[in-house]
Amino acid sequence: MKSFNKTTYSKSEQRYLSLIFFLFGIAIMSLAPRTPDLKANLDINNGTFGTLLGSASIGSIIMLLIGGQIVHRIGAKRSMQIGSTAVAIVYTGLVNTSSPILFLILNIFAGASISIYHIATSGHSLHRQDEVEAVIIPKLHGAWAVGAMSTSVIAFLISNSVSISSHITILMFVVWLLTQFCINKLAPTFPDNPTSDDDYQATSLRQFKFKINWFLSLGFFCATVLEFTIADWATLFGKEELGMSSSVATLCYLTCLIGLIVGRYSISWALNHQSEQFWIKAGGLTGGIGFIVMASSSLLIVDNNKNFAFALAFIGFFLAGLGCSALAPIFFSIAGRLSNGKNAIAVAQLSFINVVIMFISRVVLAWVVELTSITVALVIASCAMLALVYFGRIGSNQRQ
Repeated sequence: MKSFNKTTYSKSEQRYLSLIFFLFGIAIMSLAPRTPDLKANLDINNGTFGTLLGSASIGSIIMLLIGGQIVHRIGAKRSMQIGSTAVAIVYTGLVNTSSPILFLILNIFAGASISIYHIATSGHSLHRQDEVEAVIIPKLHGAWAVGAMSTSVIAFLISNSVSISSHITILMFVVWLLTQFCINKLAPTFPDNPTSDDDYQATSLRQFKFKINWFLSLGFFCATVLEFTIADWATLFGKEELGMSSSVATLCYLTCLIGLIVGRYSISWALNHQSEQFWIKAGGLTGGIGFIVMASSSLLIVDNNKNFAFALAFIGFFLAGLGCSALAPIFFSIAGRLSNGKNAIAVAQLSFINVVIMFISRVVLAWVVELTSITVALVIASCAMLALVYFGRIGSNQRQ
């Protein structure tokens, strides 16, 4: 198999690629800490709101069917430029509408935009990781988590004084400008004009054969469902179930992201001491059990001691983030090893079934929230992580 456009993974490219992941995290997670304001704009109940949030998966599903081939066809850099531009435009629209129908349409486009951006960035990074024969994905995911955390910090500082419309519109423009600058600094990963003798490259969309590794995909779903559910409902959990103010409620998601960052920047060290199998299982137990115990305890004592209840909730979200932190990078690395070089297609294939199931689960959990409570939905998602004790065997049992 040929490896083309092989270049040195320079310090300069490392910085720009890390910045792209950082800005990607800021962009796509910017709405998470402001979900109460987003819901107020639309004036709808929790069930309908959660269903609308889940509609992004429809666009993701469509793009994941073709996104891997598109990236291999037109190149990762051009795909990143298209995806990041679309994200900025669509997110600006989402915060400037009060129509649930228009929000639905825009959110479907948001899902497609995020997916092509995600496939391009992850495909590019996996290719670089193959070239340098070193683990770089966890640190890039760590940069993404730092970006996502930054959105919570910004929201904490301004949510009581700046409207969601002004906040997101200005943020999207600034992030888009910086992202285009960074993308232009990257070396190309995939050729602009692939030839038929390049085994690595899909030269026609008709060459693509979609294959799903069900065991890997179901494990990946269990590894990510709590992270997605927290992104949707953490801030509303703090505000509606624990009685936090709007700004303090953003700290629920922030503490989860701190856990993600701590874990992701420690993965390389961790994999030198224990195997992928160990960390998949440990992550599932830490995130699942840790969150259930702490979040439930906070609800039991909130009427008697609010400050202590808030602290327990924050610890629970931190443990959830810590437990989730290693899982996505490990599963993507496993997919890359199984991909025979077609890394962008591997990312799309791994993500496809995850998004299909995630769409169903987000809609179901939204109505669980409407009919019961946010806590019940979060506990259900936490229980899914416990299944990683079984799915963990997909990983390598060797230290790296």
